[in-house]
Amino acid sequence: MNINQQLGRNIRFLRKAIGIKARGNPFSQQELADMMNVSRKTMVFWESGHIPSAKKLAGLCQLFSQRLSLEEPLTPDDLLNKDIQEYFIIIAERNEVKRVKPEHKKVLENIFVRASDLDPDDLQKILKLVEQLSD
Repeated sequence: MNINQQLGRNIRFLRKAIGIKARGNPFSQQELADMMNVSRKTMVFWESGHIPSAKKLAGLCQLFSQRLSLEEPLTPDDLLNKDIQEYFIIIAERNEVKRVKPEHKKVLENIFVRASDLDPDDLQKILKLVEQLSD
């Protein structure tokens, strides 16, 4: 995947993540554009892989980091070169987004797929495990 595709994919994922954390469903392109003081058309360009100015890229990093309450903020290099989805798990049922190590993500996703079949005590134990793995 080239840098432009990776950037667009990361912005789409993070737009979804901050919306789920804030209200339980993804933010629209227009909502993110409003937060960034740009047009929806600009957001469409960014999500399709057009690289924003350094100032706007830094602004995206700051916005996503603040909205996700990240102790270690995202950097422009993260957005351009990493597959951000590998570092986060979205728990939509709880309006939560957790930063996790990529090697733990698949296990956690498999657990949450089956979470509806778990009794509440087991689910609480799993959530404690998620907290430990996300540190």
